[in-house]
Amino acid sequence: MTLHHSSCLDERHMRRALALARKAHGQTRPNPLVGCVIARGEEIVGEGFHARAGEPHAERAALAACTQSPRGATMYVTLEPCAHHGRTPPCTDAVIEAGIARVVLAQRDPNPQARGGVEKLRDAGIEVVTGVLEGEALRLNPAFNTFHHLGRPLVTLKWAMTADGCTSATGGHAAWISNSESRRHAHALRAASDAVVVGIGTALRDDARLTIRDADVPPGPPLRRVVLDSQLRLPPVHPLVTDPQGIATVACAHDAPAEAEARLRDAGATVWRLKPGRDGHGVSLSDFLLHLQGAGVQALLVEGGRHLAGEFLAAGLADRVAVFIAPKLIGSGPEPLSALLSPEPLQRMDQALALHHATWTPIGDDILLDAWITSHLFPETAEAGGEPPCMMPDPAL
Repeated sequence: MTLHHSSCLDERHMRRALALARKAHGQTRPNPLVGCVIARGEEIVGEGFHARAGEPHAERAALAACTQSPRGATMYVTLEPCAHHGRTPPCTDAVIEAGIARVVLAQRDPNPQARGGVEKLRDAGIEVVTGVLEGEALRLNPAFNTFHHLGRPLVTLKWAMTADGCTSATGGHAAWISNSESRRHAHALRAASDAVVVGIGTALRDDARLTIRDADVPPGPPLRRVVLDSQLRLPPVHPLVTDPQGIATVACAHDAPAEAEARLRDAGATVWRLKPGRDGHGVSLSDFLLHLQGAGVQALLVEGGRHLAGEFLAAGLADRVAVFIAPKLIGSGPEPLSALLSPEPLQRMDQALALHHATWTPIGDDILLDAWITSHLFPETAEAGGEPPCMMPDPAL
């Protein structure tokens, strides 16, 4: 988005608005984090942020906190003021009534139901500047923006591996590759997601509950715990079904046994029948993400190991990776990650999938690699000539 008439002062006030928005981290879902600053030149006369869903939006909070009349002042807000009636009245009305002379935005609202604030403000004679620190604002709400920009949840692939790239030992034993601090961080990733998914193999082998047990984060909406199980092999007494935490969901193929579906539903699970995947087998990951979108899921965490991660990568449906690397060596384990991207090992280094904006965080003796695959939240990369991710045929599970 092109910048118009922005300045270093605009960026300074916008950075303050972004910092204010982060104060409500984990509290606003499904709403985005939004911060707002009202200033006359360098002087801030009011500021606020959206604290939680159902409470006043950032613009109204900032107006209410003003220490002097905001008439003629400039408002800095990280997201376009809404122009529709939701749980709260349109923020554009409050901005116009307050006599704000200029509004500086980081990003337009990607939600078509809320969009239109810019036009309404300009029709009222207010100068509007857009795109100031847009990239930072997009990444402030990665799931919200992905949900509305791409029409699907943000997909994060998470796995733990040894320093030589193995995800389990001979015999398939994969427990506790990472340390206790890393496992706590992994549960925080679950808590920050709307849904978590594994394949049926992982669910059966590990008796996976997919619950949040050890995360020092604010409680969010109920976690949707999903297993991709094309033929409904999951027994109704499985812990994923019987554990009362969250929403147990089983996604199966269109030809899965009706009797098995009835047993799972009777046990309290939600069952989704999905379109077939590639070559008519398994399930379509694209259809799976559409079901999640319909359920309001903005952030999906994929925990199913290299097979499921590889399917999302091959389909071009993965946005981010969170890889916990432990200082251990196994050697030729049964599931080296060399087969993550393709059934056949890559022959050339220039065939490798390049991750970007990677961060390496020590967690005890482990290291967490957090990196991006897609670039829709990085407009500065696109402007520099970056290319969108390659889209491949939808595989089956």
